[in-house]
Order: sequence, then structure tokens, then C-alpha cells
Amino acid sequence: MTDELIDRLTSDLKPTAPRALEKRLWLALALGLIGTLLVGPLVLDLVVGRPLGGAWGDSMFWGKLAYTIGLGSLGLLALPALSRPDQSRIWPLLFAGALAMLALIVGTLGWMQSDWAMPVLMGATALVCPWLIILTAAPLLAVLLGMMRSFAPASPTLAGLAAGLLSGGFGAASYAFYCGETSMMFMAVWYSLGIALTALLGAIIGRYLLRW
Repeated sequence: MTDELIDRLTSDLKPTAPRALEKRLWLALALGLIGTLLVGPLVLDLVVGRPLGGAWGDSMFWGKLAYTIGLGSLGLLALPALSRPDQSRIWPLLFAGALAMLALIVGTLGWMQSDWAMPVLMGATALVCPWLIILTAAPLLAVLLGMMRSFAPASPTLAGLAAGLLSGGFGAASYAFYCGETSMMFMAVWYSLGIALTALLGAIIGRYLLRW
């Protein structure tokens, strides 16, 4: 009876194309990035009133891109492994290390909140920067999580965290084109906060949306 049941359950199975999961993730990344890039001209420029330009082209601009794309790339590397039921156990450790690094940066800069440091730390947009990064990253995060609903991650929370880190990093990189802040301290605190909140949002949504 058991053998017959197994035969019946597997009779209609079709082989999966090689690297099918990676191909679907790349498709979701491409579609999501289009949406994230469109947030700039359609929302930040027209609605929020932050035109393209900011500090574009100076050394701090390239520093922002390197920092944000680096964090987003960590999520990109982790996502295929964490989207499978047989995930590699090294990725939780890498995530913990990345988050610990962010906490260390924020903690190190926290003691520098003297009178001379506060204007540099706050800049002109500290109160809106993290939220605009989340807004810019939202289309990419939505597309990734929507595509990942058909996957079977061993840990939906970690898979959602990877999607959030990827989205937050690339969303922050897109936002950098509209940001006029030129302080390394500002980037280390407020860009990191925006990316971390996006990663947390992905983890919370993934915990429930990606369950199987």
C-alpha cells in the first residue's frame, strides 16, 4: 500500500530545470530593481521634492554606493541558500556578524554626540533618511518576497531577512542619488538604520508569508 501511494504521488512529477531557483530570483531582482529605481523620479523627486543630484559624483557619494551595495550583496549571496529547505548553516553566522558590525558602528559613533558632532551626525535629513530608504527599497522587497512564496526555505525568517538586507542595501544605493549629505558619520548611522529596518521588515514579513 505504501509503495503504491508513493508511486501515485510521484507519477506526475516533472524534473526541475537546472538552477531554476536562481533564475527566478534573478528575474525578481531585475523586476524589483526597476521599481526601486523608479521610486526616485516618481516619488522622491515629484512628491517629496528631493531632485536627482544631491552629492552625486563626489567621494562621499562613491563611499555610500560601496557601503550600501556591499551590504546588499551580502543578502544577494545568502538568498539562494536560505531559500532552500537544506540551507547552509554558515549564513546565520554571517548575518549575525553583519548586524554586529552595524551595531558596533552605531555604538562607536554614539559617544561622539558632543556639540560639535551633533550637526554632523544629524545633517539636514536624519529624521527622514531611514524612512525614505525603506520607501525606496519597498518595491524590490515586495517582488522578492512575492517570488519566494513558491520556495521552501528552512527558516522563513532568515530568508526574509536576506531579502530585506538585499532590498535595503540596493534601495539605499538608489536613494544615495537623491541624498545631499556628505558626512561619513551620517551614512554610518542613518543609512545603516534604514538598511537594518528594511532587513527587520523582511524578516517579520517572511516569518509569516514564506511559511510552508
